Amino acid sequence: MNDQKRFLELTGTLLDLNKECFNYFERYAKEKETADFAQYVKPFADRVKAASDEWLPLAAGFVSAHKPRYIHDKQINAVHENANISAVTCFQADTKKKRFIEMNKSIHYTLEALSDAVKENE
Repeated sequence: MNDQKRFLELTGTLLDLNKECFNYFERYAKEKETADFAQYVKPFADRVKAASDEWLPLAAGFVSAHKPRYIHDKQINAVHENANISAVTCFQADTKKKRFIEMNKSIHYTLEALSDAVKENE
């Protein structure tokens, strides 16, 4: 599988994980309880970390080579960092709602923009 195809696949995976993250956030914020770390938090955070760690160099390479509009290296690094942060904070009852939602939207926006840029480039 070539890098661009793998990059698109991982971008889709991260979009799905970001959606899953939001669902966990809604559930645990509503119930006002924190999830069991070993049973829920760590396995989910590990999935996000594995996907985002593989995605990051592919994303950086794509942005460097194709220079998509409105997407810069800082955003790529922010997606990587914020995805890993939100993968843990989504399970905590005391997570700040507005901040979490804005971070989730930001991740979604950048991933969608990258996905569109890859498809335009094919």
